[in-house]
Amino acid sequence: MGPLQIDQTTNRSKVLPLLVLSVSMVSSASVLIKFSVSPPLVIVFWRTLLGAILMASVGAIRGDFARTRIAQVKRTWPWLVAIGAVLSFHFSTWFTSLFETTVAASVVLVNTSPIFTAIISTMVLGESLRRESWAGVLIAVSGALILAWDDLVTQGLGAVHGDMLALLSAFTLAVYFIGGRRYAQGIPITVYTSIVYFVAALVSLLFGIPMGLNFIVLEPSEIAIFLALAIFPTALGHSVNNYLLTLVPAYVVSSAVLGEPIGATLLAIIFIGPSEIPRTLAFTGFCVILLGIALVLADIVQHEWKKQLSLDDSNGT
Repeated sequence: MGPLQIDQTTNRSKVLPLLVLSVSMVSSASVLIKFSVSPPLVIVFWRTLLGAILMASVGAIRGDFARTRIAQVKRTWPWLVAIGAVLSFHFSTWFTSLFETTVAASVVLVNTSPIFTAIISTMVLGESLRRESWAGVLIAVSGALILAWDDLVTQGLGAVHGDMLALLSAFTLAVYFIGGRRYAQGIPITVYTSIVYFVAALVSLLFGIPMGLNFIVLEPSEIAIFLALAIFPTALGHSVNNYLLTLVPAYVVSSAVLGEPIGATLLAIIFIGPSEIPRTLAFTGFCVILLGIALVLADIVQHEWKKQLSLDDSNGT
C-alpha cells in the first residue's frame, strides 16, 4: 500500500470535517478585512502576530515545543522563513485587492491557486501539464478575462488592478501550500504555524515601517477585527489547512478553495450590502473560472490515482 492510500484510508474520517471547517472559517476573512480601516500591511501584521501568539500558546499547553526535534527545525529554518515571507506577500496583495474590487471577484481570483499549484508542482517534478489540465487552465484564464473586462467597463482600472493583485496573491498562495506540504512534515502544526506566522508578521513590519505606516492600533473595533482574523480564518482556517497538508497531498487542500468564493460572497452580501452581488457578466466569469479550476483538479486527482495504482501493481500489491 502506497502513502497516498494510507492517507486516504487512515485519515478519511477526519479530513472532510476539517476541510469543511477550514473553508467556512477562511470565508469569513474577506468580510472582516473589508470592515477594517487600517492599511493592508497593518492588518497582515496584527493578523499573523496574533495568530502566532495563539498557536504558540496552544503548542506550549500541548507540550509540542518540548517534543519538537530542534535539529529538524534548524535544518529547515531557512525554508520556514521563506514560507513566512511568502505568506506575508500573499496576505498583503490579497488584502489590497479587497479594497479595490468586490469580495466575490477578489476571492474567486485568489482561489485560482490550484492552477498555479499544478503548474509549479509540474515544473518542480520535471513533468508537463496534460491536455486536460491545459484545457482547465485556458478555461480559467478565459473566465479571468471575462471578469477583468466586466470590472474595467463597470468600475474602471482600479478594479482591474485589484484583480491583478488577487491573481498575484493566488500564485503566492500556491507557493505557500507547496512549501507547507514539503517542510511542515514532522513538525507539530502549532510549532510550524507559530514560526511561519511570526515571520510573516516580522516581514510585514519591516516593509511597513519604511512606508511610514503606524502599527500601533488602539481602536477597540480594530482590535476586535484583528482578534477575529487571528482566531477564525487564521487559527481555524490556515492552521487547519497546514495540518491537512501533513495528511493529504496539496491538491486536496487546494480543492477546498472551490467552496470559499461561495461562502465569502454570501457573507459579503449579508454584512456589506447589495453592492457585493455579482453582476451577470461577472457571475459568468466566476463560473467559468471555477469550471477551469475543477477540471485541473480532476485531472490531477485522476493522474495521482493512476500513478498510485501503477506503483501498487509494480510492488505486487
